Formats: sequence, structure tokens, C-alpha cells
Amino acid sequence: MSAFYGGFLMRAVYSFGVNDPKLVEAINAFKDNGGNLSKLICNLLEHYFFGGNNKEIITKEMLKLLEIEKRLNEFYEWAEKITPEIQELKQRLEKKQEQEKIKDELPLIRELQLTVFTDDLAKTPEEFFKRFEGRDNDLRRSVKVLLSNWASEKQLSYPEAVNLFFKAFPQLKEKLEGRL
Repeated sequence: MSAFYGGFLMRAVYSFGVNDPKLVEAINAFKDNGGNLSKLICNLLEHYFFGGNNKEIITKEMLKLLEIEKRLNEFYEWAEKITPEIQELKQRLEKKQEQEKIKDELPLIRELQLTVFTDDLAKTPEEFFKRFEGRDNDLRRSVKVLLSNWASEKQLSYPEAVNLFFKAFPQLKEKLEGRL
């Protein structure tokens, strides 16, 4: 026991038991959240015996708030921890989807390379494009007509056909991109 009595510090240590499971749970939650049980008991006793408006009294709502804050902090830590893993999984999935898309597009790209831009005068696409050397507008018009016809035949949208064209002929991207 200790307390100031006649100029001397007096202090008392008490031990008590708690049988109510709700109280035990609340006390444990309070302690888990860094609460000082001795200070809480002293504040409650001071309020009980001497009244007053002590703002340090912990209410059930405050304990609930502390529990929610604790869980939120745990969630934020967990989210921060798994975010890089989620990003890595997203990137792998996107890469896999892109590979599947390319695999699906490959026959169309091959067709563009082998048949659409060849004719009786040009046996290869390179010969076909060389025919328009120095005449970019004529090349653009010819490519546009052939792509439009091919897109209709394959039931593709024109932008899809243009995208496939640049995959088949990346060397023409700089010259024709945004002009088809």
C-alpha cells in the first residue's frame, strides 16, 4: 500500500477476480490495444468515489473503436504486404492473355503477310509496298482499301484489322500509324 499520508508516499496493491466473460473479453481487448489496466481501474474508482468529469474513463464504445482501429491497421498491413504479389499475378495474367491473343491472331497475321498484300505484279508484300515508294498517300489508300475489304471478309472491325496489319508489318508503323 502506498499514498501520500503525512508527507510519505502511500501505495496499495489490490488483487481482484473477474467472473463475467464479457468483462474478461473487454479487459483483454483493452490490454491488447495497449490499454493500462491499473490506470483504468484508478480512473474508474476515482470517478466512483469522487465523481467529476474524468475524460479518461474508457467506455464500451471506446473499446469497440480501439478494436476496430486495431483490425483496420492489421488489414492495411496485410494489404500492403500482398499488393506486390497481386501486381505480379496481374502482370503474369496479362502476359498470358497477350500470348493467347497473339496465338489466336497468328493465322490472321499470316494471311495478311502471305495473301492480302500480294497480287499478280507483287509476289511478296515487300514488292507490293515497294511499288508505292515515295508515294505515301497512294500506299495509304491502297492499304486502307485492302484492309477494309479483308476486315469485312473476316468479320473484323476496321481498327482490329489495322492493329493486325501493324503486327504483320511493323516496319510500316512509323510511316502509316494514325493515317489509316
